[in-house]
Amino acid sequence: NCISGRWVLTIKRDKDGNSVKCKARWVLRGFQDSQKYSPATSRPGFRLAVLAAACKQWDLYHMDLKTAFLQGEAYDESREIVCELPREAGHPWFIAARKKKPSYGLNDAPRRWWDIVDGVLRSYGLEPTRADRCTYVLYEGIRSRASTTGSYRSNGPEKPDTAVVSVERAIDYLLDPVAGTNAKGRKAIGFVCLHVDDLFMAGDSAFYKKVCRSLKKDFSVGSEDK
Repeated sequence: NCISGRWVLTIKRDKDGNSVKCKARWVLRGFQDSQKYSPATSRPGFRLAVLAAACKQWDLYHMDLKTAFLQGEAYDESREIVCELPREAGHPWFIAARKKKPSYGLNDAPRRWWDIVDGVLRSYGLEPTRADRCTYVLYEGIRSRASTTGSYRSNGPEKPDTAVVSVERAIDYLLDPVAGTNAKGRKAIGFVCLHVDDLFMAGDSAFYKKVCRSLKKDFSVGSEDK
């Protein structure tokens, strides 16, 4: 499973169209790989989120995370990828590299990155919507997992984190993913739409304080727009 690559040159511009910097990236030709899965917010999910921001008069916020795919789940023995190296690396033509982590161009790189960022967003208290797994909502009064750790003491046996749901409610949940809601009467104070390594967000001051600051702390941010 040998995959070739090529250089991709990107010119970064500011909001006025002026050139800010040039960015060169060695990208693998993912179409030569057999696996294909790239989680991203759906078009209806993004449009509904933007509509909610307009109704609540929230500012839209865009955050680009640096080297996102390199922070994805590492490969194990079940995934064998040998890739071509750029000539500028200075190695002979017959030298190749075995991938230990995902990189840009591979078909499963977005999925392995999503496995990481999904857990991080959930730890902030965000909940994925039932109709779009890459659109997350923060409800009022929700605390992050870190803030609830060690907040109680129990002398008896540990209780499960989630309540046991009846068979009827479980069936309703599975058969009605669009009309159902996770809000349960709670007020939404912000949302995050995940598009590969870009995050589109909007919310009130409490949302920005809780989510945006945490993202800057946990990840390296490449660019921000508001």
